[in-house]
Amino acid sequence: MNKTRIDWCDSTINPVIGCPNGCKYCYAERINKRFGFIPNWTEPQFFPERLKEFYSKKPKSIFVDSMSDVGWWKKEWGDKVFDVMKNNPQHNYIFLTKHQTYPSGFHTIWSSRDFYGLKNIYIGRSIDKNRQYSCLEHFDFISIEPILEPIDLSSIKYSLYTKLVIIGAETGNRKGKVIPKKEWIDDIVSCCDNASVSVFMKESLRKIMGNDFRQDKLLWEIE
Repeated sequence: MNKTRIDWCDSTINPVIGCPNGCKYCYAERINKRFGFIPNWTEPQFFPERLKEFYSKKPKSIFVDSMSDVGWWKKEWGDKVFDVMKNNPQHNYIFLTKHQTYPSGFHTIWSSRDFYGLKNIYIGRSIDKNRQYSCLEHFDFISIEPILEPIDLSSIKYSLYTKLVIIGAETGNRKGKVIPKKEWIDDIVSCCDNASVSVFMKESLRKIMGNDFRQDKLLWEIE
């Protein structure tokens, strides 16, 4: 289990590494190039030996796929990870995907909350552009990181599921890096406030937002 500088979780565990999404700004791909975990980033690989990292007694909020997209996992990978999570209910488990639907590797983890009554699994949709959002998605939270353009979240008031929006700016020194405008963030916050949806801004927005910087309580915060 690795400590992390990600603002909204305590630790990361990555039983799967790799992602075919092809995001130009992907920090995880940069990390893989540096350390060489897998030879081909677009072909995810499963590391079952990492499952033992879940057996930590101290409760934590764990981001389980910071080096992959759970939507691309094979079903057997998801099944094995779910079994370990089920046996370690002391933690909160957080997942992100860019998929709008639920592929086979995602299904066991997604459906587990209904079939097994688990309350400690949180699944979010990652978006960075306006056309990617739909209020009809059955996700616990939306992660807008990095935000690349103005995003209209006015329809979030019709969502029955989404209770949190995380917003962050692009980091790193990529050529063509997008610096968000304050009004983009203000518009999102206004939509969330109208829908009683929490807002959590990452530290990358602190300078841009000034006195309007905000970090509401997270869904998975452990008291």
